[in-house]
Amino acid sequence: RGRQASTRGVGGRWPMSRSLADAAATALDSNPLGDEESRKVEKPVANSARCIELARSLFGIEPLTGSVRDLDSYDDRNFYCKATSSRPELKAAADCHACGDPPGSFHFVVKVHNGVESLSPGFIECQNLAMELVRAAGVWCPRALPSLEGRQIAFAEQPLADGSVRRHAVRCLPYRPACLLGSALPGAALLRELGGVTARVSCALSAFDHPEAHRTFIWDLAQTAAIRPLLHLLAPERRALIADTLRDFESTVLPLSDRLPRQVIHGDVNDQNVLVGPAGGGGEGGGGGEGESE
Repeated sequence: RGRQASTRGVGGRWPMSRSLADAAATALDSNPLGDEESRKVEKPVANSARCIELARSLFGIEPLTGSVRDLDSYDDRNFYCKATSSRPELKAAADCHACGDPPGSFHFVVKVHNGVESLSPGFIECQNLAMELVRAAGVWCPRALPSLEGRQIAFAEQPLADGSVRRHAVRCLPYRPACLLGSALPGAALLRELGGVTARVSCALSAFDHPEAHRTFIWDLAQTAAIRPLLHLLAPERRALIADTLRDFESTVLPLSDRLPRQVIHGDVNDQNVLVGPAGGGGEGGGGGEGESE
């Protein structure tokens, strides 16, 4: 859930009509590995008490005692909480985050962004707009809930691991109870549904563009060759396999790049980023059984 509805696979700082070859060259010149390392270094330091403070002061929600827990995240800090609020704009039925116990409470995620993205709020806005398009296409994903000031992106000072204090972007998102794809049995029906949902997300984003979608990013498939400096970290047999793959990319894919379409996609549809509900519908997730993807 640390990367819900992210726009991975997005190009660097060039028009999307530009070729993959140009994208790859730009990636190598601008050091996307350095950007990736900065994200890890600038992961904010926060705890459950701080989550409660941010939830109250920025979004007007009151976490229930003992409900706050830290969620796994690659470079942000994500906190789950069960909370109450008097704000109707945080309680849309389409968010599927109402709790039955106690009545009137809801599931939320408070997300404190890493220092790199906090300096580029336009990119977080890009994510918010992409999520709105995906939701409009009938695929469930979170939305950025408005702060007390009516903004989808709030800000708060938060320390980094080195003790320096930075101004970090903070969002509040609905949390939909379900199990992760990695906890479900991957039967043929579920995998077909996953393929269908992924296609619907791509179709929803087919005409989407935003200035901040054009960036240098190591997860962009167009920038595959930029991982070559990491080959020495692999065991010899793995190193040879990945080196062959990179050569194939450069010799086979890049020469065809002018004929290949490019668009914003969700480029990280893995078993830890997809929610699975019970077969036949419903949003409440059970563990272990074959279900349907969200």
